[in-house]
Amino acid sequence: MLKLKYLGGRKLSVKELICNTSKSYKVLIEKDILNYSGVHIKNFSNAKKVLVVTDDNVAGLYAARVVSHLKKHFHEVYLFVLKSGEESKSLDIAPKLYNYLADKFFDRQDLIISFGGGVVGDIAGFIASTYKRGIDFIQIPTSLLAQVDASIGGKNGINLEHGKNLIGTFYQPKLVLIDPILLNTLPKSDFNDGMAEIIKCAMIKSDKLFEKIVGFKTSDELEEIIYESIDIKRKIVEADEFESCERKLLNFGHTIGHSIEKIYEYKKYSHGKAVSIGMATIVRAGEFLNLTEPGCYNKLICVLKKFDLPYEFTCPIKDVLENCLNDKKAYLDYIDLVLIHSIGRGFIKKILKSKLKEYIRRDIL
Repeated sequence: MLKLKYLGGRKLSVKELICNTSKSYKVLIEKDILNYSGVHIKNFSNAKKVLVVTDDNVAGLYAARVVSHLKKHFHEVYLFVLKSGEESKSLDIAPKLYNYLADKFFDRQDLIISFGGGVVGDIAGFIASTYKRGIDFIQIPTSLLAQVDASIGGKNGINLEHGKNLIGTFYQPKLVLIDPILLNTLPKSDFNDGMAEIIKCAMIKSDKLFEKIVGFKTSDELEEIIYESIDIKRKIVEADEFESCERKLLNFGHTIGHSIEKIYEYKKYSHGKAVSIGMATIVRAGEFLNLTEPGCYNKLICVLKKFDLPYEFTCPIKDVLENCLNDKKAYLDYIDLVLIHSIGRGFIKKILKSKLKEYIRRDIL
């Protein structure tokens, strides 16, 4: 939905989505919305104290600006800077945030703002959902990956040695502000990471979005692609907020992807690149097993190559398999896998864990 509004005497066009979950919230998409973040946030929060959680990469670029805008509208504004990377999503870091909030006497009427990529959003959301049994939080995602995926849907969590996001909660934000201009400072590799999640949404729900990705050329097209990708996730989350059925579709490529991330200790492959390998692996297996329409694998590979995303893994299959069996989608003797019938038509298949190796084979097609 496109809305024309006035904000501080300024006419603006905002793409707006409303997520009607257990706690409804708005997603506002507009170029340069960061410079009006304080006004927008004040419209949704009566907090006296605000904690902005970010990482050391984002802090150097934007933190001073955001804090300055917030100080015009809130009594006390604090900044907590994490080290960038998956290491910050840990049980070692969480107590530092809890204690910081307690030291500053934050209460349940105050506010946490996640200002960064997916790692920042995950741990900030987890802290917000558990500190004093719940404090409001707002997402301002700064990476494409976070804008189209991590900031939407209320999932948050931290990692254990045994795997990614094994501890977490479902906790919806109060507001999400998305500024496509923030993507201008992203390294190309990080931008491509985000495109992997957009490709995922297209593969499971929209052949039309897939075609837009195939034809993508300039940043002028990006805002609409972001909007459509978020809208797909919004609809899925509304239908199944707590991942009992349909929301599992959003794990397309993730079971294998998370396994690969863990094998390399979250260093060799970023999340988007690991997911791209996971998508390619499962589509190739789907075609081989006559579950997926022929030709989908080649179409997927072409678009992954367009964004310099990998599509094959070289580590031992037994290592990938071992980690997959500890995935959150595994239960009793079974595991839920997400496959596609064709591009835009994802489905969930319950298989025996003993059959999983058939979906990870490299000697097919």
